[in-house]
Amino acid sequence: MLTNKFLDTLMKEEIIGKEDRILVAFSGGIDSVALLCLLLEVRETLGLRLGAAHLNHGFRENADSDEAFCRSFCEEKKVPFFSRKIDVAAYAKAEKMSFEMAGRTLRYAFFEKVMDEQGFSKCATAHHLDDQVETVLLNLVRGTGLKGLTGISPVRGRYIRPLLFYKKSELLGYLEKNQISYRHDHTNDEVEYQRNRIRNEVLPYLEKYFNADVSQSISRMTGLLVEDLKFIEREVEKAKKSFLHEDGEQVRLSKEVKELPYAISSRLLMDAVQKVKGNLKDIEEVHIRDLLQLFLKETGKKLDIKEGVQGRNDYGDLLIEIKKEKTERENTMLHEVLSIPGTYHVKGQKITLRYIEREEMKKDKQLRFFNGDLISGEILVRHRDEGDRMRPFGMNGYRKLKNILIDRKVSREDRDELLVFQYEKDIIYIGHMMISEDYKVREKTERILEIGIFEEDTNDSK
Repeated sequence: MLTNKFLDTLMKEEIIGKEDRILVAFSGGIDSVALLCLLLEVRETLGLRLGAAHLNHGFRENADSDEAFCRSFCEEKKVPFFSRKIDVAAYAKAEKMSFEMAGRTLRYAFFEKVMDEQGFSKCATAHHLDDQVETVLLNLVRGTGLKGLTGISPVRGRYIRPLLFYKKSELLGYLEKNQISYRHDHTNDEVEYQRNRIRNEVLPYLEKYFNADVSQSISRMTGLLVEDLKFIEREVEKAKKSFLHEDGEQVRLSKEVKELPYAISSRLLMDAVQKVKGNLKDIEEVHIRDLLQLFLKETGKKLDIKEGVQGRNDYGDLLIEIKKEKTERENTMLHEVLSIPGTYHVKGQKITLRYIEREEMKKDKQLRFFNGDLISGEILVRHRDEGDRMRPFGMNGYRKLKNILIDRKVSREDRDELLVFQYEKDIIYIGHMMISEDYKVREKTERILEIGIFEEDTNDSK
């Protein structure tokens, strides 16, 4: 008997608990009528409180008679009924979206409103096994990942799908056996919509020529993939704790992310983008792969994603952040990555970087010496920026560069032209002026980095 099977499913899948307050999305068609009737049969056993919500789309010719049927049906069953009529077509046109998407958006907004105002804890929709199969096949032909192949979830937040394990033919048989009336939606018979074409043409073809039980086969596949996805999502959560760090409107992904399996790294990147952007609309696999490549670029490299969001390499880490409009000064700010050793020409000055022995150190106002044991690879030379801090030579604490330069009576114009040397996240040197206490040469320093800044002759070639 379907009722007993239904009750077993609810308990096994933990879809409904005792004394739940459930609002049924009620169109009056086969699926929603079967759902409401089955819930009514188990209502006393589970101590449920039920209600039904119907949104009149104002589109079909018999939309008003459908609403009247639903109201009468609920009155007969003594189920509280909530309805609203809205012009979905006008909304779709105004919002520049498809009729189907507009209808879905308005339906769920209506359900949310009723749940909040009437105190319902869950909303039950009448998606069934045929819907599940159609969704998986649609996702497959459109191109999808693992999540798309898992189809519709029985539980998503406050929304539950108790019929997801039953074919429509089972629901129809239940209604006919119990002589329960329902409304017929003729748009389900049309092939205008992609889903209807899958339902009316593709599935019957697969059942006839490939597998008469294709729906159950796909259902078993989604069940297996759900378990695989749960495992991956657990691993992603572990990785988030180690490699993903939120800071206001910015998310930092540690450089180690690029070494993780793509199944993990891609999901970390999508999560980071969603945190900053607010959604994943228009984010495609190409964006995720481009962001992974950004890990391998030099520091400072950027990648525009979508809607003012960008990725930026920050010494091997990846920052996902809101793209800021540049000021006039920022458009001309220096940002050069220098490899050690090397000789470079920057802003009319020659900069030399080399490792030396302790005995090679000499007094020269154009040279500064640093603890080379702590510095390797690359140094960034740039102009100062708001919020820059360093630990000045001979001091215990850290100070803002702005305050250091004000104390030294350096004019604003000169401040903006000073060369700031940065290693990883630390400022190690304000050109010609001050080195960092953290990077000074110490008694046990074995390798010394020499940085030279020389004014170039006007005849020097670059």
